[in-house]
Amino acid sequence: LALLGILASISNLQAQEKKYYIPKKGDWAIGVTFNPASISSGIAIQPKSGDFAGEYISSLALNPKQMFIMSKDPLAAVRIKYQTSQKSALRATIGINGSVVNYNEYVRDDLSYSLDPNTQNKVVDRATSAYNSVSIMLGGEYKFGERAVRFVWGWDVIYSIAGGKLNYSYGNQMTEYNRVPTTMPLMGTIQDGGVNDFMAVNGITYARPVESYNQGYIHGIGFSVDMGLECFVAEYLSLGLALNFTPVMFTFQPQTWTVYEGFNSNSGSVMEFNSLVSPGSNAVLYGTENIGCRISLNYYFGK
Repeated sequence: LALLGILASISNLQAQEKKYYIPKKGDWAIGVTFNPASISSGIAIQPKSGDFAGEYISSLALNPKQMFIMSKDPLAAVRIKYQTSQKSALRATIGINGSVVNYNEYVRDDLSYSLDPNTQNKVVDRATSAYNSVSIMLGGEYKFGERAVRFVWGWDVIYSIAGGKLNYSYGNQMTEYNRVPTTMPLMGTIQDGGVNDFMAVNGITYARPVESYNQGYIHGIGFSVDMGLECFVAEYLSLGLALNFTPVMFTFQPQTWTVYEGFNSNSGSVMEFNSLVSPGSNAVLYGTENIGCRISLNYYFGK
């Protein structure tokens, strides 16, 4: 129904003989873009409304494999255009998304408990997830026509980055005398529904994560093209509707890892050690199925 409404408006505008704004060299525009096709491939870097923070963090920690960026437009983005002539323009588009979630939970104070088993003293454990994504597109577009509705086609080089890490801090210190400190349930083993995927190594039977870079930051570089219509609804204001697709995208994931702390019975001390998860991966995404529909609202600043 919305598309039919847009087409009807376009037909009405085409029927008018009023002359609309024609860009000139040196003019520029600012606008916003929306691509509903991107919703289906969104990266879960923000908790959904009403999500329990611990469950959200747990779901990230339990997925240590690739988090590929699909070569889609950002769902919403800001775009700036600079006219190099009446019919051509350079454009830059940026979309940002992310979250920082601090999850805190009370646990028993082990030191107080060792002195008085009836103590009610507690300390705080914390898990922090910091995940974000940025998509930058640089390219050009070309217009044809001088009436209300004009044909537009364009191209963009895309650079995308998405990912982040998890940090953990604990209220109870790990010591020679407290080798398995009380920690929040979120730090339980994966088998018990927690996030701790530690497996015993020489001299260390128990360890807990301090920092996880399991997802890493995925980098993507690709090329996108689009084609559609730009409809001027006022002298300097236009609505755009264009189909776009990304025929090729290269993605790279760097080395990923988790840092643990544990008591080493061989050395007789608490130590931190790095457990590698992945040496790094890459992918080439290509084809014509990666299609979207860009809807844009633009305001031109003419001379």
